[in-house]
Amino acid sequence: QFKETITLPGSMNTNGKGDELSVKTKWTGNIWDNDSVWYKAAKMAKYRQKGNIKLPFWLTPNKKYTGAAWYQKKVTIPSDWKAKKIDLHLERVHWESTVWVDAKKIGMQNSLATAHDYSLGAALTAGEHTITIRVDNRVKDIDVGKDAHSISDNTQSNWNGIIGDIKLIAKPKIAIGNVKLYPNVTDKKVKVVIQIKNLTKENQTAKLTLTAIEKSVEGFSLNTLKEEITISENNEVVLHYDMGDSPKLWDEFNPNVYQMQITLDSKSGTDRKNIDFGMREFKANGKVFTINGRQTFLRGTLESAIFPLT
Repeated sequence: QFKETITLPGSMNTNGKGDELSVKTKWTGNIWDNDSVWYKAAKMAKYRQKGNIKLPFWLTPNKKYTGAAWYQKKVTIPSDWKAKKIDLHLERVHWESTVWVDAKKIGMQNSLATAHDYSLGAALTAGEHTITIRVDNRVKDIDVGKDAHSISDNTQSNWNGIIGDIKLIAKPKIAIGNVKLYPNVTDKKVKVVIQIKNLTKENQTAKLTLTAIEKSVEGFSLNTLKEEITISENNEVVLHYDMGDSPKLWDEFNPNVYQMQITLDSKSGTDRKNIDFGMREFKANGKVFTINGRQTFLRGTLESAIFPLT
């Protein structure tokens, strides 16, 4: 049990927690020769004093913390979640997370690029429980390099915390997993690959319903596709959705977007997932890229030193 409190989503820094800055602070990024003047030049001496630390080589954080930090919260699970699959969703963790429910260790994840998702169904019975999350921002199993933009102090900083969505999700024990959409402009169809997760340990029958809707003011609906399926332990279902005679195409000048609304009905309950997509065909013709047959240019900027105040 912990005495301090912290606000999530957020980081140790945004909550004013961590170590005070000094000339002995260990940074994640490299200090280059022209930056090292700060450590020894007389004209920089006043910016090396406690309470007046100001760095010339990247933004000066309020506090600095590298290591393991522990986050804990009591939750109450309602009785009507008893027959459901319960997942903990952490949208963005920096960067290794380990999760416990009460005294039971659930697992560890360390992705910098995707959400950390944990299955807690067996541990979260109805009633009160304590969820504990240990976040470690030290460079450990995956060494991306001191100056990698994902951890370096000269870009987003090597912060410790959890940001974005933090939530418990209750779903039926037969539920929709990962969904992939592959638009086919020529055939005016979309290949839909749906992962079905079955935790009942029994073969089940279910009904899939797919409807594409224009994401516009009018919100026109296209045709509805219904499919009866048989599910073993875990299945991957492939369907081909007809977009009609004249689907609206997507490019940067005509950003027509659809939403595929997917519903799975089974004796375990109803699960839904909505996926946005555009009808576009991206190709390389020699050294030229095209979208829907029209020549396009891929352009971007590398702005490493932009630091919004938030």
